[in-house]
Amino acid sequence: ATTACSAALCAADGAVVAARLDLEGPAHSRRLLPMVHEVLAAAGCGWDDVDTVAVGLGPGAFTGLRIGVATARALALADPRLRLAGVATTTALAVGMHEALGEEGAAAVDALVPLVDGRRREVFAAVFRHAGGALPRPLEPVRVVAAADLGEWLAGRGRVAVAGDAAALYADRLPPSATLLAGIAAPTAAMVGRAVALGAPGVVEGFDQVLPLYGREPDAVPPAGLAARGRP
Repeated sequence: ATTACSAALCAADGAVVAARLDLEGPAHSRRLLPMVHEVLAAAGCGWDDVDTVAVGLGPGAFTGLRIGVATARALALADPRLRLAGVATTTALAVGMHEALGEEGAAAVDALVPLVDGRRREVFAAVFRHAGGALPRPLEPVRVVAAADLGEWLAGRGRVAVAGDAAALYADRLPPSATLLAGIAAPTAAMVGRAVALGAPGVVEGFDQVLPLYGREPDAVPPAGLAARGRP
């Protein structure tokens, strides 16, 4: 759901078996399906060995989000035995942050704040509790924060760890109370897979639930008259 394109194969316990990641920019339309086949080949597996297709639902980059969700839905539709699952991008990123910090890092921060670039100088942000256990717990749902207000908004949440593409993009706006986890540049398919396998809060299943989470109203909407009449 971001400009990063990735695919991963995870075991039932969330262990990452194989993964691919492309951070060079939007490449989902030409790289996503080949990546899926690459991770299966790297693991020596076929589709018969897969029981779940999981996808990051957003919010994030519009094009990558649409392609990722549409691809996951198409794969599950092609094989009715496959479970279709999804999780918010911010939740998957929080899982990666939680694991990167570990138990020792828990004492250094009050919360985890994944930051995803929303374009238009805006950031998608959510707040999670970093405590003992396998998973972070949500404290505040996803919201849109103006880049100009990011420092003040973060400062009001105590000692926080931040990560994601927006954390790097707006690193100069981070307050002293924020610790940048520079090694986590974007949410990845491995994070999504682990979040789903471990039953992270907010995981959804099925075609009626695995839908894009845009995080805000669209920039363009049809005129009221056109929306009412529809198209011929």
